[in-house]
Amino acid sequence: RQQFSFPSIFIYGHTSSGKTYVMQNLLNTLQLPHVFVNCVEYFTSRLLLEEILTQLQSSSSEPEQTSRVRCDSFNDFVRLFKQAVESRKLQDQTLYIVLDRAEQLREMEANILPAFLRLQELTDRNVTVVLLSEIVWELFRPSTGCFEPFTLYFPDYSIGHLQKILSQNHPPEYSADFYSAYINILLGVFYMVCRDLKELQHL
Repeated sequence: RQQFSFPSIFIYGHTSSGKTYVMQNLLNTLQLPHVFVNCVEYFTSRLLLEEILTQLQSSSSEPEQTSRVRCDSFNDFVRLFKQAVESRKLQDQTLYIVLDRAEQLREMEANILPAFLRLQELTDRNVTVVLLSEIVWELFRPSTGCFEPFTLYFPDYSIGHLQKILSQNHPPEYSADFYSAYINILLGVFYMVCRDLKELQHL
């Protein structure tokens, strides 16, 4: 926890391959200090930076004392981030900033992605930025070059994994064996054209 970890991690895989679920459960189960932000919800650099700072502030103070942080530039973010980390008294523990749907960063100012990848260097704090994306790093990498993150691939669920996951949520009015047989038929029809867990759950 106290040792500096890799500055940035890029986790990619198709939608509904478990990236967000695994990261949230891992951080919560191990009780690691973290911030989790969806880049679709916070779709401008200012909204994104302010949300990160607000989450940091809210975790180090009473809820009623938390106010919206104003942040106009990445330079402001670095300064305010240092202050927020100090107030949390992490004692050199690694702080994880997880940016879900990180491909949206490409729609923001050109300096945002390279700056996040170098945040540990810019702040001189023990922080790791985790980018969760549906596209490969080669399509993500800025043309101007940047610090290369550690990359990790989440493969699609196999038909066996989908069978096991979908069978766990069988309606109480049906037996587990009956519902499992239904799932087998469903996957036999749809697996080749749809491997999205959320879509299959709707079926």
